[in-house]
Order: sequence, then structure tokens, then C-alpha cells
Amino acid sequence: MKCDKCAVEVSSEDKFEHSGQTLCEDCYLDVVTIPKTCDPWAVHSAKNTSLISDGLTAKQEEILDLIKKNGPLTAEEICTKLTLDSNEFRRNFATLRHMELARGFKRGNQVYYTLFSDPQEGS
Repeated sequence: MKCDKCAVEVSSEDKFEHSGQTLCEDCYLDVVTIPKTCDPWAVHSAKNTSLISDGLTAKQEEILDLIKKNGPLTAEEICTKLTLDSNEFRRNFATLRHMELARGFKRGNQVYYTLFSDPQEGS
């Protein structure tokens, strides 16, 4: 069997069914564990952890640096410039939001991402 999302070979013991698709464990976890940016407990935990160590991955650093240099950006702009897919961006951005390093805001109908401390954009 092959994973319907990534096409990797999957044994019958290691397959997961979700919404009519056969998925490998990695793809299944991507589908069912979408991180939430507005999670008070995650914010509390991330802030306390960040006091102990920086804890950012290379991708998270890249996202933060891009936002610092280029001002508010859409998810599409960030994904294009850093060659990320939308799921990878969401997972990494959720950590930045929980650590109160970056945040999203709406301008019209578009969501932009900026530094958490950016006073120019609405909360």
C-alpha cells in the first residue's frame, strides 16, 4: 500500500485511515495535529521554556528573520521566500506565536504575520 498523501510504501499494520484516505503515520499526524496559535497553556509553557533556552529551530529562526527584515508578510509570501509548504509554516509559526515572538493580524480580508512587539499593527 502507498500513502495517499506522500506516496511512501506503508504496511497494513502501519497505515491510518482518515477522511477516506490511507495515510502513513507522518501524514496522519500532520492532518490530525494541526497546532493552534491561540492556546494559553502553550503560551505559558513556551514562555517558561524560552527562559531556559532559546529553543528555536532553524526554520523558525528563518521565519522570524524574514519578518524582521521585510515587515508584515502574508503566509504565502513567507512560504514562497522560504520554500515552505503551508503545513510546515503553520507548525513553525505556532511556536513563534506561543513564545510571543511573532503574531498574525488582519488587514482587510488578508492575514499578515509580524513581530509580536510590532506596535504599528492592530492586535
